[in-house]
Amino acid sequence: MNILIIEDDPSIQMLLKLSLKVEGFHPVVAGTVAAGLKELEAGATDLILLDLMLPDCSGFELLQVLQQKYKTVPVIVLTAKNEMNDKILGFQLGADDYLTKPFETRELIERIKAVMRRMQKTVTTSETIQIGVIEIDKNERSCTIAGQPLKTTSREFDFLWLLCSNPKKVFTREELLDQVWGYEYYGQTRSVDMMVKRLREKLKPHENLVTTVHGTGYKLEV
Repeated sequence: MNILIIEDDPSIQMLLKLSLKVEGFHPVVAGTVAAGLKELEAGATDLILLDLMLPDCSGFELLQVLQQKYKTVPVIVLTAKNEMNDKILGFQLGADDYLTKPFETRELIERIKAVMRRMQKTVTTSETIQIGVIEIDKNERSCTIAGQPLKTTSREFDFLWLLCSNPKKVFTREELLDQVWGYEYYGQTRSVDMMVKRLREKLKPHENLVTTVHGTGYKLEV
């Protein structure tokens, strides 16, 4: 598995390379956005570890490019930025996970494995679900609402796929963390609510498709 590290701090580069090699991964380091894009063009990247503070471009700007050209490559953001607004923006721009420096490398490894498990589950078979105004393709990782393309992050897509696969089934927040996030999430169940809020904004005027079951969680209402 090839992991692209886009990070300009030499000490962190070395730490990540050694830690990933021990786990059997193949890490490639890029110190700038330009170098990272060059590696991506080679087409051998399975996952990206992205620092937000880079010398030639903001990591937020790169996330936008990744969503346009390399949407199928998952991204874990590694940054010293700890403000909630930065985290929310990162997720909105397509990040699959977010770790604040300093972090434990063991935690990072588990998060990498969890992200890749989710991605592998979504490409094993070609499946399409059409239910109400929603049409969602598991293999293409694409979704339309009333015939209009819906742009989603990787996690938003996994959330919608789970709900569409189980219409009217109520999922607790804990179940969603387990099945969509794919591991015992280190945050809180509020992460689910934040993602649903962002997704409903994208779903307008069909935001009521994702229904809140008070005191429990969410379900697809079709």
